[in-house]
Amino acid sequence: MIIRFSLLIILILKLGTAFAQDSLYYITPDATIDQAPIDVKLNQPFIIKLRSCHDCGCHWNIEKYDTVNVKLITVRSKNVNGKEDWIGGEVFEFWKFIGVQVGTYYLEFVQKGPGRDPKEYGRFKFELWVN
Repeated sequence: MIIRFSLLIILILKLGTAFAQDSLYYITPDATIDQAPIDVKLNQPFIIKLRSCHDCGCHWNIEKYDTVNVKLITVRSKNVNGKEDWIGGEVFEFWKFIGVQVGTYYLEFVQKGPGRDPKEYGRFKFELWVN
């Protein structure tokens, strides 16, 4: 009886974790339109999903953001077929952040190629509202 009850509790906790991950706020920018502000609750994780081409040597970098009030949690990449941490090919980069202080902040990303003097291939600037 105790073992079944323990297994039920573990299952409920795992389901709660899965639902919490699904509730993440995903932002996929569109280069053809102006970006709407990202509106999140205080301490609500959110993910910015950026398309890149690692075979070309292009990667996204965060150029400017408030490191005190907005925390970068992880950066992961998956190829278009869904393989985690794919080295080459066309990939999506997932930048996970959390706002730890109420306010308006800016996140500026730049995509650059390889080399000593890399060419800039893309740029996104996001306005973040943490409520």
